[in-house]
Amino acid sequence: MLQRSLRDPVAKIIAPLVKTLIKMRVSANLLSTIGGLGSVVSALYFFADGRFFVGVIWVSLFVAFDLFDGAVARASNKGISKWGALLDSTLDRVSDGAIFIGALIYLIDQQDRLVPVLLAATFASFMVSYIKARAESLLIKCDGGLAERGERVVIILTAYGLHGLGVDYAMAVGVWIIALISIFTMVQRMMIVYKAVK
Repeated sequence: MLQRSLRDPVAKIIAPLVKTLIKMRVSANLLSTIGGLGSVVSALYFFADGRFFVGVIWVSLFVAFDLFDGAVARASNKGISKWGALLDSTLDRVSDGAIFIGALIYLIDQQDRLVPVLLAATFASFMVSYIKARAESLLIKCDGGLAERGERVVIILTAYGLHGLGVDYAMAVGVWIIALISIFTMVQRMMIVYKAVK
């Protein structure tokens, strides 16, 4: 989830904890599962109930597991498995969906005019991930774009958190930003694939 420029420094910081987790025989798949399911339950429980600030805290704690699962997989004797990569990617998508759906449930109940924009943001966000996955199935590298998953998660959780603290229009601004940058990133990734096949 981290920008490439931050991954190496963060990897060094968490290295001692990663070694401890490996000694305790905690698998990367277990970390992925705890992080994914924990963020899903937290998002659906708190966001749907309108408790956005506390929800952001809990979701962020579970999303942090994403820092460790890959690092544990790389540092362990087993290495990164195809099943582990699929599990992690799937749980990431489910977690992302819960973050959007939790807020949608709340906004629909409030009959908020932001619902169509959040639906568009949800659709576009998932399309960004789909285009990459489909490109990679065609053996085309499709990284990059304005808003990868990390940026989108940070923006939407920041918007939710500020909304939970009573900051006016924070939710609306965040949702509109996600919708626009996700659509833009969709186009960017389509062009990456288009250029690769030409």
